[in-house]
Amino acid sequence: MRSNKSNRFTLYAVFAVTAIPLMIAMIMYFNLWAVPDGRTNFGELLLPPQQLQDAQLQTSDSSGWSQQEADKRWLVVYLAQPECLAACAEATHLLRQIHVALGKEAHRVTRLIVNQQGQDKTQMALDYPALIQLESLAPDTFIKGHGIYLVDPLGNIMMHYGFDFAGKELLKDLKKLLKNSNIG
Repeated sequence: MRSNKSNRFTLYAVFAVTAIPLMIAMIMYFNLWAVPDGRTNFGELLLPPQQLQDAQLQTSDSSGWSQQEADKRWLVVYLAQPECLAACAEATHLLRQIHVALGKEAHRVTRLIVNQQGQDKTQMALDYPALIQLESLAPDTFIKGHGIYLVDPLGNIMMHYGFDFAGKELLKDLKKLLKNSNIG
């Protein structure tokens, strides 16, 4: 009789060890208790994403530019403010440093500057030969205004950084995107 009681206790213990955590997890899930609300990206995710082709980008000689010319890469688009001489120079230098810091993944990213005014474009082309300088006929496509935008290889403007962005944060987001992306 003693072993029968012992066997029953063992059965209840095994059942409790497996069922109780499952029931607690279900209660937490359906009542939204202890759900993490943090995020892992530093930029502002744009929902719904806009299409880059809607910005009607063109080169300085008024010929159209599309993402196919960037070989379907990830794009870091710097939408410049009018008359931002020192700020633009600092931001473009920081974007080059971020591009270099990407290391072996740098070939998957292309840098653009859009609506640059007040800067000598020929000097900018000499200082940053890999930086593509464009004008936008519809800058309101960039819904958050001036700043840094990340564009995926499919042409979706998906993330925004203000002018007060930290280079390390943008670098971390880019590395995470490139690591998890099979395109571009």
